[in-house]
Amino acid sequence: MKTTFLLIVCALAALPEVKGQPAIKDSLENLLRREISTTAKVDVLNLLAYQYYDYNDSIASNYAHNALSLAKKIRYSKGLKYAYTMVGLGFSSKSKFKKAIGYFLSSDKIKGQPNDATTAYNLSLLGNCYRDMGKYDSAFITYNKAIKNNYKSWEIYSAIYKNMAIVNLILWRNKEAIGLADSAQKYLNRDKSTDQYVRLDLWSIYGQAYKNILQFDRSLSYYDSICVASTQFEDFYHQIMCELSKGELEYEKGNYSTALLFCFKALELTKKYAYPPQYVKVLIQIGEIYSELAHYDIASQYFHKALRVTEELGLQAETALIYSELGWIEKDLGDFKNALIYCNKSMEIRTAIGDRKGVSNCHNLFGLIYLLQKKYLKSIGELEKALAIRKEIDFQVGVSASIFNLALVYEKLDQIDKAIEYYKQAVELEKPLSTKQSIAISYNTIGRILVNSGKLDEAYSYLTKAKLISDYSDSYLLKRNNAQEFANYYRAKNEYKKAFEYQLIFQQWNDSVYSEKSAIKLAESKAIYNVEMKEMDIMLLKQTQDAQRNQLRLQEAELSRKNWVITLTIIGAVILAIGGIFILLLYREKNRTNRELKDQQEEIQAQSEELQEANQQIANINKTLEAKVETRTSELRQAFKELDTFFYRSSHDFRRPITTFLGLVGVAKITLKDPVALELFDKVAETATSLDKMLQKLASISDVGTNQMIFKEVFLIDQINEVLDGFDKTLRENNITLHKEVESSISFVSYPAMIKIILENVIENAIHFAGTDHPRISIRASVNPTITFIEVEDNGQGIQEEHKPRVFEMYFRANERSKGNGLGLYIAKKAVEKLNGKIWFQSNYRVGTTFTIEIPNIR
Repeated sequence: MKTTFLLIVCALAALPEVKGQPAIKDSLENLLRREISTTAKVDVLNLLAYQYYDYNDSIASNYAHNALSLAKKIRYSKGLKYAYTMVGLGFSSKSKFKKAIGYFLSSDKIKGQPNDATTAYNLSLLGNCYRDMGKYDSAFITYNKAIKNNYKSWEIYSAIYKNMAIVNLILWRNKEAIGLADSAQKYLNRDKSTDQYVRLDLWSIYGQAYKNILQFDRSLSYYDSICVASTQFEDFYHQIMCELSKGELEYEKGNYSTALLFCFKALELTKKYAYPPQYVKVLIQIGEIYSELAHYDIASQYFHKALRVTEELGLQAETALIYSELGWIEKDLGDFKNALIYCNKSMEIRTAIGDRKGVSNCHNLFGLIYLLQKKYLKSIGELEKALAIRKEIDFQVGVSASIFNLALVYEKLDQIDKAIEYYKQAVELEKPLSTKQSIAISYNTIGRILVNSGKLDEAYSYLTKAKLISDYSDSYLLKRNNAQEFANYYRAKNEYKKAFEYQLIFQQWNDSVYSEKSAIKLAESKAIYNVEMKEMDIMLLKQTQDAQRNQLRLQEAELSRKNWVITLTIIGAVILAIGGIFILLLYREKNRTNRELKDQQEEIQAQSEELQEANQQIANINKTLEAKVETRTSELRQAFKELDTFFYRSSHDFRRPITTFLGLVGVAKITLKDPVALELFDKVAETATSLDKMLQKLASISDVGTNQMIFKEVFLIDQINEVLDGFDKTLRENNITLHKEVESSISFVSYPAMIKIILENVIENAIHFAGTDHPRISIRASVNPTITFIEVEDNGQGIQEEHKPRVFEMYFRANERSKGNGLGLYIAKKAVEKLNGKIWFQSNYRVGTTFTIEIPNIR
């Protein structure tokens, strides 16, 4: 998140009095519309970029690039320095850290004024990039460089100390992190700052640090403060942090279902605020919870989804954590080979970035894998390394776990006394750290070993302690295991009656464990049945009441009928006479109506017969039309096939004379000495070469239209080098610098000819539009089991907004510099779509363009 520094505060203070961020942005945009100097315009563009980065990164980035372009044009060093910072901030918000670092370093090279807040702000953002990439030493060096100057605003010091605290938190230096957060809080209070972002970040640091040292109540109070404050305005970053932090707390307490609810809320919020490092943390936490619940398939899906993001963005710490978690899953599934592979990958990264807590976790995982492989001495070696590091960094939960794991190994080695000694140490460490249920499990374990070693009195003491806890616990599993151990204890004492009693208790609890879910379902069914029965009783009662009301109405009706019967009898004769007359008239009217209906039916029958004949005629016409459509479709297919064949052969036939033509030009250059003639032959050769390239593109269109594709393994570096060799002369003539980030071992399965067509056209486009000043082209590629990504970037003039929708159209050329025929990108897009892939681009006018290609890996 951004930090408000003195430069911004001073600039905004010069504006009319406005309240709230929207008002500030409106005032700046109004100021931009006025007739102001170009230097002032650069300053306003920078300020607008700064303001928009918390609301709309796209708008902010546009303002930043405009500021950078204008500052370069007028050579305004102060504005240029801050514009570099703003452009870098845009790339860092998208987790494109390498690009961001380049811009931050460019800003740092421009000398600022003494005590310049811009310099400190820029260095702080640079340090954050190093931190997110796992380069912690570089981050500390950068922060210390930023803090050396004597700034007038305490808020600058607050932000830098806050960032240093975050790095210490990552490295499990919890006390140092709290101390640095205290310093940041002190400077923030001294400055009487209203910057809510810095304050919320500090609360997050306190919450995480106190959670790490197991002071859960203090941790929860800080997280609650974040939740309350972040909901008062649309701060989705801290709202996600709130939900995720509560999920982590519930996870530490073993409340996995509640933890998942918080984490899924956080995941839903990431749709509103896309910050990749935070999104990755949410995915990892959900994966850890599912892993604890033994839902390894679901956990693995979340871990691999996170891994794709971390590897793409270079988030080393998170990548190492994911490898470690995948190693745990493989270990639990019994695939020790893959478990060791993942653990080694994690260890390599954590050692490189100096993550000592992570290194200790890898040693611990190695130890458990070797234990399961019955390589006990290697297991002890790894667990002791983990224990030593955890003691040094004061990771008490980890120390307890390492000692407990060592006890497991010594138990397997039949060194019972030593195992018991380690179990007891682990229990003593667990008492202030773990839940009573966890301690009871340890008591049961010690009791079991003591029984097996014949130390029955001491065993009884530990089993009794476990029983006292289990009696007040809701865990059927804990009660069952304690009963099993007591049964073994009394069996060892030859008290078979008590042993049998505890065996029965064990069986009862065992049945309860397996029937608990059934009991819950039965309880739910009974509850539903009871509700339905109550609803049925209510309905029957209502029906009874309705029947009684109806009975009353019938009685009243009967009385009324009797009262009226005499009157009706008197009136009946009169009505009968009138009725007879009416019936006679009605009979006559009915006869007349029947005759009319009969006539209408006959007319409808005639119309129906006519309609049937018409329907038959329409059906015959439809059949004729369908036959004609089928015939014409077949003719069109044949015509298209013949046209494609003509198109392909014509392009190749045309190339033969052109090739001969080029050969004759070459001979002429050797035999002729007249400079004018040689110049004319050079022009002829250039024109013939251009025509040859166009014919090659036309042939490519035919190749793209083919229906048959043969898929083979494609070695991407070979394909790229082959294409670049074809442009070698052009690259040398234009002094274009090439930068390739493609591993030599990268390969995938696709259609090689189509891949070559794509690379030729996209790279040719980059060459045509590479910059005139220090032209450069970068080619990057990566492959995963399902997708191949290829990026081609140039530093040319870019594409204007109004031309972007038409870039992939046939024969479209966006500017006067274009030397092509407008077919290259059209052919590339058609070839990518033929492989069921995607192609898109990002372009900043007068900065450059990056084309990204995504192709399925058929493997």
